[in-house]
Amino acid sequence: MQVRKLSVKPAIATPLMVALLLITLAIASHSQSASARSILPEQSEAASARDAVGDSMSKLQDLDKRIKSQEELIAKEQERLKQYQNEKAQTEQDLESRKAVFEQKSKALDEAWKSRNNY
Repeated sequence: MQVRKLSVKPAIATPLMVALLLITLAIASHSQSASARSILPEQSEAASARDAVGDSMSKLQDLDKRIKSQEELIAKEQERLKQYQNEKAQTEQDLESRKAVFEQKSKALDEAWKSRNNY
């Protein structure tokens, strides 16, 4: 058995091969640019949505602080109202007892005038 040597000749690039290679490269680069579309609109929309969420969270925190402050103010005012109501109730009791004393003193004065006039 004899082994035959094969000789390999280098391939020469023909103009047709070069043209096919260039066409293949052009098609490949065109299809990549078409599939790699710009995501700038989505990035912009996501950033706007993120900013809107941040704004809403800030507003909510501000409103929570205002509500807490208002609740504290209401609690203080309710305490003041309760004090005024208690003071009013005490003053009304004082008025009633003073009216009773006044009526007694007025009757005593009337009787003193009557007895003086009777002399």
